[in-house]
Amino acid sequence: MTDAQPQTLPVKIPIAPWLLDHRFEGAAILPAVEMLQHMARVVQSHSPRAVITSLQCASFDRFLRIEPAATSINAACTLTIKENGEIQALLSTTAQIGNAGFTRIKEHATVCFSQTVPLVSAMPEGVHSALNMPGFEIPAQRLYAELVPFGPAFQSVQKKVILTESAAVACVHALDQPEANGPLGSSFPFDGSLHAACAWAQRYCGIIAFPVGFAGRLLVQPILPGETIHCVAIPKSVYGGIIKFDLWLLDDSSRLREMVAGIEMRDVSAGRFKPPAWVRSQPIVRLA
Repeated sequence: MTDAQPQTLPVKIPIAPWLLDHRFEGAAILPAVEMLQHMARVVQSHSPRAVITSLQCASFDRFLRIEPAATSINAACTLTIKENGEIQALLSTTAQIGNAGFTRIKEHATVCFSQTVPLVSAMPEGVHSALNMPGFEIPAQRLYAELVPFGPAFQSVQKKVILTESAAVACVHALDQPEANGPLGSSFPFDGSLHAACAWAQRYCGIIAFPVGFAGRLLVQPILPGETIHCVAIPKSVYGGIIKFDLWLLDDSSRLREMVAGIEMRDVSAGRFKPPAWVRSQPIVRLA
């Protein structure tokens, strides 16, 4: 048995004003979490009975820039049904090169939607203990002014982030707008949790790290707009320029809502940007 023939479907991504608050080097970029939402929508539309709550082998290979004054982005999603039943989705755009009429396909993100949902295992003991552990505190206002310079819509971390050598902990809010909801629930808590992990990388590794992929993501109960969620990002390894985290999102009743395993984050600026001196720990963990 072999993989089914890939099918490429058009995707029109509407650009809501709040998406412009997600920026890198002065340019608005579509968040990786939003790319996942659009790929999940295509899978649902193409295969209404498909399971979309278990995501595996995600890779974020290239920023998807939002051009100034754009109201939408014309993209494509290529679906491949694998031998094991997984549905692989690849999000791409086509760009014109010069004035000669040549085009180039840019691949931005890939993810596999597993059709077998894993059982929810017990949370590691360190997750609950991290919620009450004292550490280095960064007020949310300073986090977004100096470490993660996003606009108001993406300032998801509430009050503060607390950093220890073993975890980054914060409360993250889901923007209360209906259009900010998707088939994977609200994207904001996951995105805000990455801001906490980015702060950890700045303090303990001395780099400004962006997500480039993850091993697995399980949605136990999708998070809705307006909810505030507790996040715990636990660093698992630092090697080869990659920091790996496991991420746990819990509600006020300590129920697991979402977990992400093997999040990979690295410096995507080629060393052009460095964290401010005040946030850095001494000694700093060096990336091999």
